[in-house]
Amino acid sequence: MRYNRAVRRPLAALLAASTLLSGAAIALAQDPPAGAAPTAATTAAAADDDAPSPARRRVRNLAALLSQAERHWPGVSAAQHKIAAAEARLQEAWVSPFFQLSATGSFAMTPGASGTPIFSPDSQLPLDNPWGPSLGIRVEGAIPLYTFGKLGAARDAARAGIHAAEEERERTRAQVRLDVRRAYFALGLALDAQQMMNEGRSKIDRAVRRLDERIAADDPEVNTMDRWRLAATLAEIEGRASEAERLGNVSREALEVISGEEDFDVPDCPMGPVELPLRPLGWYQQAARLHRPELGMLRAGIGARDAAADAAHAQYFPDLALALTAGYTWTPGITNQSNPFIPDPANAPSLGAGIVARWSLDLYGANRRVARADEELLEVRDRLDEASAGVDIEIANVFEELRDARRREQAWGRGDRETRAWFVAAAQAYQVGTVEPRDLVDAVRAYFGARFAHVQSIHDVNVATAKLERVTGTDVVPADRWERACGEAAASP
Repeated sequence: MRYNRAVRRPLAALLAASTLLSGAAIALAQDPPAGAAPTAATTAAAADDDAPSPARRRVRNLAALLSQAERHWPGVSAAQHKIAAAEARLQEAWVSPFFQLSATGSFAMTPGASGTPIFSPDSQLPLDNPWGPSLGIRVEGAIPLYTFGKLGAARDAARAGIHAAEEERERTRAQVRLDVRRAYFALGLALDAQQMMNEGRSKIDRAVRRLDERIAADDPEVNTMDRWRLAATLAEIEGRASEAERLGNVSREALEVISGEEDFDVPDCPMGPVELPLRPLGWYQQAARLHRPELGMLRAGIGARDAAADAAHAQYFPDLALALTAGYTWTPGITNQSNPFIPDPANAPSLGAGIVARWSLDLYGANRRVARADEELLEVRDRLDEASAGVDIEIANVFEELRDARRREQAWGRGDRETRAWFVAAAQAYQVGTVEPRDLVDAVRAYFGARFAHVQSIHDVNVATAKLERVTGTDVVPADRWERACGEAAASP
């Protein structure tokens, strides 16, 4: 089935459309052969046999769209760049402290001078002497030997930054997977709903036409209100079909934006609930404490704050370093060639090295920085406890949402089967004229209401399962079991 390309909308529009459809009470289906279920593609082909067949588009299942989305979504690549930046910071923390050298070059114009400090033939006014250039270069710095833990703390903080960036990448990937699955299952809901409504529209339309023929023939057994009742049902079906079309368009657009895939089809088979043997609630909560990316980011933050506290405590101690200095100054206009025993600083090299201890005497400031670092460490630890409690509540909510969806899926599945038998019997009886139109309308409303509620509950089961995987940070369903094969879906009760 082809859909009109709409303007790209944010994913929030998908949720709004899904909410609108969740209250739908009418959906229609064809009479499928035994052991098979009708699909949207077969319905569209049957409705338009004379239309030219479009070029076959690529079929993308859920696994293919997930893989493409993780490669395409900018947030994932941005997180990867952040990891590379954090790794560069760690490399800097290992190497840069040992290259804290600075070089200074100088150029100046100075007045010339000759002679010695005792006697000089030059004028007493240096400004009267000829001027010339003065060039100099100086290199100085210190190589740390022992810092009482400051360098180690810097490296620990850099490692924590890498861990936090990796956890953020996993958080982004998990959100992308949830968004793709939610859009994919919403598209499946829309396609199933459209299929049901297209088939039901044709059945009700034939019933209306037949009743119009009987009215035109002045059949005394025809009740005009039955015709209005059928027409109102047909109008309601058309309105629900429009909602389903909008949900399908928005869902497809969301998949295209997130995955980067365009002009694709999904597998031509009805939805089925994702199979997940539920574990106790405590298992999922414990799994989240170990694997939830947001909690991992907070644990990395604790590591960074712990390293900052160690660095702050180390400020009470000096840094032992090897100090180096080297330089040379060349001033051609200032020479002292008459007496080599008299120093000439304007034209001389310099070189020196020694072990030094550098110690900041800002002890009060160091004390306050230590107090601040300790309090920030305690703050992040409390934030981790707070987030863990919030995660427990979130998982309990999603866990109960999944259990509720499963119960509804089973209940509406039974209602789907029971009301279908009612609908088939009423439709056949109406064809031979043994039941009134109102009986057919009642059967239509009962069956297609239960049918849509069943499809909606299957969608809710799948979305709740995807949410459970997102909030636990754990693969609760094997990758190859998120989407059943068409044969499995058709054979399921």
